[in-house]
Amino acid sequence: MTDSDTGMLAPYRVLDLTDETGQPCGKLLADLGADVIKIEPPGGDPARRRGPFVDDEPDLERSLYWLAYNANKRSLTLDLGAATDRARFKRLAASADVVIESFAPGRLAALGLGYAALATINPGLVLVSISPFGQHGPYRDYKAPDIVIWAMSGLMSIAGETEGPPAHLSDNAQSYMAVSGDAAIGALLALEQRRQTGHGQHVDVSMQEAVIRSTFQITASWDMLGRNLPRDNRPVTTKLQWMWPCRDGHVLWIFSVGPGARDRKAGFFTWLQETGQGAALLEMDWDRLQPDTMSTAEWNAISNATRQLFSNFTKAELYEAAITHRFTLYPSATMDETLANQQLLARGFWQDLEHPQLGRTVRYPGAFAKATLTPPRVRRRAPLLGEHSREILAELDASHAGAAQAEGSTGPDDQPEPAQSKPLAGLRVVDFSWFMVGPMTTKALADYGADVVHVESSTRIDAQRTSGPFKDGERDPERCGDYAQVRTNQRSITLDLKHPTGIGVAKRLAAWADIVFDNFAAGTMQRLGLGYEALRAINPRIIVLSSCGQGQDGPHAGSKGGGGHYAALSGFNELAGSPGAEPGYLSTYTDFIAPRFNVSLLLAALDYRRRSGMGQFFDVSQYETAMHWLAPSLLDYAVNGRVAGRHGNHQALAAPHGAYRCRAGRWCAIAVRSEREWQAFRSAIGNPSWASEARFASLEGRKQHEGELDSRVEQWTLERESQQVMQTLQVAGVPAGAVQRGEELLEHDPQIKHRGFWQTLDHPVLGRHHVPQHAFRLPDAPCELRRSRLIGEDTHEVLREVVGMSEEEIADLAIAGILQ
Repeated sequence: MTDSDTGMLAPYRVLDLTDETGQPCGKLLADLGADVIKIEPPGGDPARRRGPFVDDEPDLERSLYWLAYNANKRSLTLDLGAATDRARFKRLAASADVVIESFAPGRLAALGLGYAALATINPGLVLVSISPFGQHGPYRDYKAPDIVIWAMSGLMSIAGETEGPPAHLSDNAQSYMAVSGDAAIGALLALEQRRQTGHGQHVDVSMQEAVIRSTFQITASWDMLGRNLPRDNRPVTTKLQWMWPCRDGHVLWIFSVGPGARDRKAGFFTWLQETGQGAALLEMDWDRLQPDTMSTAEWNAISNATRQLFSNFTKAELYEAAITHRFTLYPSATMDETLANQQLLARGFWQDLEHPQLGRTVRYPGAFAKATLTPPRVRRRAPLLGEHSREILAELDASHAGAAQAEGSTGPDDQPEPAQSKPLAGLRVVDFSWFMVGPMTTKALADYGADVVHVESSTRIDAQRTSGPFKDGERDPERCGDYAQVRTNQRSITLDLKHPTGIGVAKRLAAWADIVFDNFAAGTMQRLGLGYEALRAINPRIIVLSSCGQGQDGPHAGSKGGGGHYAALSGFNELAGSPGAEPGYLSTYTDFIAPRFNVSLLLAALDYRRRSGMGQFFDVSQYETAMHWLAPSLLDYAVNGRVAGRHGNHQALAAPHGAYRCRAGRWCAIAVRSEREWQAFRSAIGNPSWASEARFASLEGRKQHEGELDSRVEQWTLERESQQVMQTLQVAGVPAGAVQRGEELLEHDPQIKHRGFWQTLDHPVLGRHHVPQHAFRLPDAPCELRRSRLIGEDTHEVLREVVGMSEEEIADLAIAGILQ
């Protein structure tokens, strides 16, 4: 069987020791072809007890969370508390390439299986440790389920609507998705460095930092303006809501006003004229209106007219109009609507897997990318408990030859190289992307050594530069704080891609590159003459990845939008907020999902090309990658017919569980998930008489009287600072976390300071500012950041050094206006 049959990471073996917090990492590596062995205790992994369950029957083999994030893996039962099984694990580790674990910091070492011990057995082994706050620092032992991580990472501070508390997704696992994506990237970078040095390393991954890197404008607003974002903040200049009610739900629609507004919304106005609807909206002078000076009455006029218009249509009717007339409006989709989505069906996204033990077929999210050669694949269902134990132990007896020994024997381009300080030193990338998905993808490559050339325009400015926040509030694309955070270590050139000569220069760049990346609308690169086949003709080994909203084909491929739009279309907004309220606000959420898949794909493709000599093309849909972060909810509908909805901050098996108001209008998240934690909580708050009442004595009783329970808890928190609440409860062993804002994240959080997450850089326009590194730490490759560049700052240097142009050629291009 060839790698193309089994996947790009086919030579690698991964031992997965994680609980539910890290299992999506192993799943991602398995989808890319790695042999992932899920090692479980004899009583089964804790994720097997996590609902929802098939037919709502709790059982070790019926957890939909387990089924979603353990497909493609094999199961081996080992009791690591027993010497015999620890010895077996060490034998496995001797032939493995990666171990992923999510024990409490220090636990693996206490078992004699820490990195020092494993490296003695296998010097090439990569150990990836996932924990809430990292392996070291003042918070390393804090308990932090998903809601606590959301609170302490800033995301919760802007999520939800202004009327209620900060919102947490009812899905209750999003921080696990973020940290798992980053852990996979850290593992692959460490494997790349191992290829150069022969040595593995211990990769330390922080869940808190992973979610901080899934936020938009929160920290940059404090850095640039000294302003903490309020929950009613929107990253566009409008005082209107994003969500609008219609006949059968809600749609996401963002109004813009000012010069050019009518042209930007031309399709919308054409639709109004065809339907004979929205007369008040048609009559408005959109180009005259100025968002900074509009009166409340003018905003209300738009709002009232829009509400009246949309109330006449269903979500499907409005979305069809948007697709037909090419304006940007998306439904806030529910899980049943997602399973029936025509774009996903047309692209063959869903995959049915047989589950003989359940007597049924289950429909899953399918491959997270299309590829010309080695697409990721879902090859088999999640394993039964210990299903492959005999098989794997037999392989041990046969002395499995792992990739640590066999690496380099199958490809013409896999010769040992001199050690580099950065794992991707020498890699060459041409980046045609813009806005968040683009830089969040190529930042990981650039920060670890790749030479990334960002091709942009001085006339069609990268939207990331114009989104703000701006230094001192001065609207200037060179003063955007968010751009400075995500475009580190890259070079910038300006090039007119609408001119044939500009395209010719772009092709010369592609001839130099290993990777070409874009996130333009579907078909744009082909229309420019820069599609995969054209680039492949220039550079047969080129790896090309296009990451657009809904993929390169299908009936909705031409639609445009950003992370906020695809969050609605994917169903995330339907899981945020209180029951009966409108879907909650989540900013540009899915902009931070696709990049994690993109980077993993590119690193795996580089590894595969090194062995095979072959490049390829990847078609990544931001919408489809988001499905993988909602897989349990999608399976719950596919199997049980249940449509997941909003539950506020409550969770079925925890109480109290929510965000509670503290002094000075601040909030603290608290999660009591067991009777032990309930007793610890009671003691920590002073054992008030109400906590001893019979109605609160059991989880069932606390859930039945949850409203009263929340009120009682908030009476206690209101008398205290949010940090005091967090520290009091964490010392008692109760998960709690202050809802932090940009100010706390940049200036006060001791854990973030301890880990050196923020680096301070100098910029010719911004001056001193803060930029984040990644959620993982590679001890053999510290992340050293260089500032973002001014528009086109490196054009002359790149054309001379990379493209090989003479000074006269460059001058001619400038005179002709090509370098814009």
